[in-house]
Amino acid sequence: MIRTGVLLTAFGGPGDLDEIAPFMCSLLGCEPTQGSLDDARRRYLTIGGASPLPPMAERIAVQLERELNGLPRAEEGEDDSMGFFGVAKTLQRAPQGVRIPVAVGMLHSEPSIASAVDALVASGARRIVPISLSPFEAAVTTGAYRTAVDLAVAGHEGVSIVEAADYRRSESFLTALAENLTAALFDEEMRPHRALVVFTAHSLPVADVEADPIYVEQLQETAAEVSVRAELGSADGFDAVPGMQAFGGRGGVAPWLLAYQSKGRRGGEWLAPDLDDVIDAAVANDFGAVVVAPIGFAVDHMETLYDLDVSAADRALSAGIEFARAKAPNDSEDMIKALADAVRVVI
Repeated sequence: MIRTGVLLTAFGGPGDLDEIAPFMCSLLGCEPTQGSLDDARRRYLTIGGASPLPPMAERIAVQLERELNGLPRAEEGEDDSMGFFGVAKTLQRAPQGVRIPVAVGMLHSEPSIASAVDALVASGARRIVPISLSPFEAAVTTGAYRTAVDLAVAGHEGVSIVEAADYRRSESFLTALAENLTAALFDEEMRPHRALVVFTAHSLPVADVEADPIYVEQLQETAAEVSVRAELGSADGFDAVPGMQAFGGRGGVAPWLLAYQSKGRRGGEWLAPDLDDVIDAAVANDFGAVVVAPIGFAVDHMETLYDLDVSAADRALSAGIEFARAKAPNDSEDMIKALADAVRVVI
């Protein structure tokens, strides 16, 4: 019987302040300027001094490995060391010799995709099932992960790759997104206010999307699915904010639209509308609150903990309206089930 190993692929992030420079060098393909390093250091210091992604990816790997091998979910231990924002750095791994091992491989930090493939092969795996923690197709994430996996596996004779199914459409993943949005929208502080719901994802240059529009298409499909589950109503072409054309809907509970965040420094036109512009328009049109659902992020990143929880929140609150952000699925039971089901389909 061919042994299968699962490879969780993700973007990566610095584990401490000393890892910021090598992370940015990998990301940019060159040495970062001192100014960009200082800016990144300030942002990471604000959220606790490191990226939330690597420790959360490891937690997901622990839970996914247990789920795939029929073992009970790992519980928090009293002696688990806690990282920033209450993310425990460790969970107890499944016993050695599990039937389906799970490893984490990062594109721009350690553990690398190559080292994760090496570890799976060393454990006896001859079939690798990669599954991305970036749920939407884009050349800079899922496309780059596939290239890195192909290169890593090419160095191991007799090892094959079987792509996991797309969990973006799974009931469990959509349920996690909808329930997290509902919890944020009906928080006590939000209830008295006329709210605008904004689904967000990482912005990309328009030129990249014109060449391959699947990223936007998938986001629109998911936003529409989640809006129905959260009882906001389906996408109907309604301009949720007057004068701002955006994919969205009239809403049963609140109007909603899809916007983009965390625009990079590369020149040219980027996807619109930008979240900052949406917040400003919400203020101008007498909304009392903005509730952001970052559906483009299955796992917390700098983009959720800083760009949303710090920067976007400050923009809204400083303008006199409330701000709330739906949680990312992270290592929730629904997220683990979605990933497990996507793997089981192909093994």
